[in-house]
Amino acid sequence: MSGGDLPPRQKMIGMMYLVLTALLAMNVSKDILDAFIVVNGGIENSTESFADKTGIYYTAFASAAADSDAAKPYQAKANNVKKMSDDLYNHIAELKRQLIKKTDGLPDGAPDSLFHISKVQSKDNYDIPTLVMGLADPAKPKDGEWSAVDLKNKINKYRDDILALFSENKEAQDLMKQTLDVLETPDPPKGSGDDKNWESANFYHVPLAAVITILSKLQSDVRSAEAEAVAKLYENIDAGSVSFSKVDGFAFAKKAYVLDGDSFAAEIFTAAYNDIENPEIYIGKYDSALVAKGETDETKIMQGTKGETWEDFKKGGWFELKEVEAGKGYLKIKEGIGVHEWEGIIKVKTKKGPKIYPFDHTFEVGRPSTTVAAEKMNVFYIGVDNPVSVSAPMPNFTASGPGLSKTSKGYVMRPPKTAKTVTITVTGEDESGKKVKLGSSEFRVKRIPDPVSSIVGKAGSFAIKKAALNAASTVQAQMDNFDFEVNVNVSSFKFSTVKSGMITEEKVNGFRLNGTCKNMISGATRNQKFYIEDIKCKMPDGTTRNLAPIIITVI
Repeated sequence: MSGGDLPPRQKMIGMMYLVLTALLAMNVSKDILDAFIVVNGGIENSTESFADKTGIYYTAFASAAADSDAAKPYQAKANNVKKMSDDLYNHIAELKRQLIKKTDGLPDGAPDSLFHISKVQSKDNYDIPTLVMGLADPAKPKDGEWSAVDLKNKINKYRDDILALFSENKEAQDLMKQTLDVLETPDPPKGSGDDKNWESANFYHVPLAAVITILSKLQSDVRSAEAEAVAKLYENIDAGSVSFSKVDGFAFAKKAYVLDGDSFAAEIFTAAYNDIENPEIYIGKYDSALVAKGETDETKIMQGTKGETWEDFKKGGWFELKEVEAGKGYLKIKEGIGVHEWEGIIKVKTKKGPKIYPFDHTFEVGRPSTTVAAEKMNVFYIGVDNPVSVSAPMPNFTASGPGLSKTSKGYVMRPPKTAKTVTITVTGEDESGKKVKLGSSEFRVKRIPDPVSSIVGKAGSFAIKKAALNAASTVQAQMDNFDFEVNVNVSSFKFSTVKSGMITEEKVNGFRLNGTCKNMISGATRNQKFYIEDIKCKMPDGTTRNLAPIIITVI
């Protein structure tokens, strides 16, 4: 898959499967396959975090509905969101299970532990996932159980049904559309390759490890959409002046896993918030015991020295978040690779005085993974088209290098004749449109190996009956044990024999035995030897090679 105007979140995580498309070369990297297990695990942890936070809302809906009939219609909508989200989430979970079962050949009743990608034996298998998902012909995906077409239809229906819940509130519906952008299923733009549909672009000939990661990412997107949907519905309860029995601090991050060099962004707000009067938000470690006792003075609650920035927090202090608008705080920082934990408190004004709501969150920063691989061999050969697979964690990426050209199916390398090595550089585009170097790979350059010379299908030194030799018409050259389809022909050779102590030789232009050569063979006697020497062959790289001689004994 390449190109396309995809949402930022999908650019960040959803495209990670492209890394594995380059692993179809002879030397598959186990480390890169195993890296997908780490990414998949991070996405699954993020998904669990969404589910835990969303559970707070469902509890609050139940409490509000018990206190007021005005909350019941919104509780019913929230329960509908939960059912739709669970249905799609569970369908994707079972699809992952079916793919692992059929790819690894697991029997019915196999333990659940074997259905996690970390336990899968055939992580690099792409044929079985492609067939199971109905993509034998990528241009014409087939519908059916566990197919990519069926998955796409369920995703589209889920998006439409969620948006329909907000049909009476245009502003809320527009905001939900932005959240649901990650679940759009557009076909690739024209000119992006043979795969003209969403199904093939995401799952055709993609290794199992990548397919499972993509599906996990879709599950995370479902839980993210569910969290945002119930949060929007809960705002209606607040607008209806419903009393609350419980309110919790909430840190909502669209991306809990980001690439090195990208920014982590989060929205921090209470579950039921006031968009007219802004809360005070403080980032840093806090004294939970004082919060439990009802303390509202942030200078007593927060631990360490007060500062002004994220760096002060990292040094053990705390600071007030200044970017607060319409009841929400906005944090945007850059961090290095690894897991980062952060926390703080939200101070909200009420008629009875200020109240404190604590929150905590974790995000992880990973390094971009870019792979460039020669599909046929681990080197490039002069004079032939060398297929190249290029993958990157961003859809809008380009690859460049001396002799590299883009085709409808990927890239092709024709290295310069004088080169000893070539380097391919991959450049991507981040969310802000800035060009980012994602990585580079150096490859050795070699000339095509010498062909093997033969006559009547035999090479080297051999014995043959006169009649069989007399039937020969050409001297051939063929590429043995070479992955590329290269057709070469002998351009000239010398044909000679020794008879009664006399040497007779004939120089031939081309690859066919002429009349003189045939006459020599016709007059051959038992044990007479024939020599085919000085065999020359023109190669696709422009060179002329001298091939090994052939010695024939007539029996």
